Amino acid sequence: MQYLMAGLFINVKRCADVLDGVLTGFNEKMGIPDQIVAWNAKGGNATGPLSFPDHGRFIIELTQSLLSDKRELWTAALLEKHDEKEKAPVLFIRMHSVSLDIPMRLEIPLRAVMKGGASLKGTYSVYLHALLADDGTEFVYYGITKRGWNIRFAEHTKAAVAEKSYRLFPRKLNELIEARVAQISGKIDKKPKLAGIVSALAGVGLSEDSAIDIEEYLVEKYSLSSRHLHGLNMIPGGRAGIAALHTLSSGTTKDPVETEDRELALDQYLNSHPQLGIPKPGVAEKWNDPTYAEAVICGRENRLSADQVRKIRYLAALGGSPKQIKEEVGAIDEGQIQRVLAPVYEI
Repeated sequence: MQYLMAGLFINVKRCADVLDGVLTGFNEKMGIPDQIVAWNAKGGNATGPLSFPDHGRFIIELTQSLLSDKRELWTAALLEKHDEKEKAPVLFIRMHSVSLDIPMRLEIPLRAVMKGGASLKGTYSVYLHALLADDGTEFVYYGITKRGWNIRFAEHTKAAVAEKSYRLFPRKLNELIEARVAQISGKIDKKPKLAGIVSALAGVGLSEDSAIDIEEYLVEKYSLSSRHLHGLNMIPGGRAGIAALHTLSSGTTKDPVETEDRELALDQYLNSHPQLGIPKPGVAEKWNDPTYAEAVICGRENRLSADQVRKIRYLAALGGSPKQIKEEVGAIDEGQIQRVLAPVYEI
């Protein structure tokens, strides 16, 4: 727990004591914590998924509250949810941001904080950051790290507030924070405000290959901005993301496995192409549709190559104009660019 909760303003020992009390009662009633410990000791995921088919998903919620005299109060609840698609038991740690006056939640696989498992140090984690707006919108972002997920979130916040990064995640985070701060100060407007943050560890204790595969799948399914309206990953995850950076950098970028390395490379690219940091509405939904590639690649002479088409879509998703994209990919004219992106590209 010390490793997974590093950087949080939480008394980790107190949190662990409360959790241990819940697990003791849970074990006396159902014996499931003992089964998790045994599963850990046998090798964890290497032996198969952790689930209990005759039950719903078990969730242990630990809630941190601040009393009027500024003392911490921890409460705990054990839930069994039968409508959850995911079955592995999970630990929810509920907190509250004092500065923004919004709820926050950390989700950790329960097996990761119980004895019997291998050390997490030196392994990879795949994390999710979800930004909840007051209009009900949920913006999602996935990443990989060998460091603490909270360290990464602090870096995202710094990139958003202090560095004004062109990347989509810190830019959206900054917009929502600024709107929330304005709301707290009494300003009334229709801008979406930050209403909560959920950080989840989708996988912990992973090898590099496993982490890359998991991140690539999750980004593609849930958070790639070119495919998902509220996704905040500008390039694919995993090996596809590494390939995308090679495309954008003309092959000069080394293989950046961890998300922070890819973000650095993407920041460098966006800083040298500042207009690419301004997204064009409507492009995100269609730019990666394979039918557009077929329409452009197949047919007459002087058609664009598949790699050129892919690069056009990446640059369009980043907000590039037809003129900029033409120069980047070596197209014949801007018309070629417009035909690849039509009818969704706003000229």
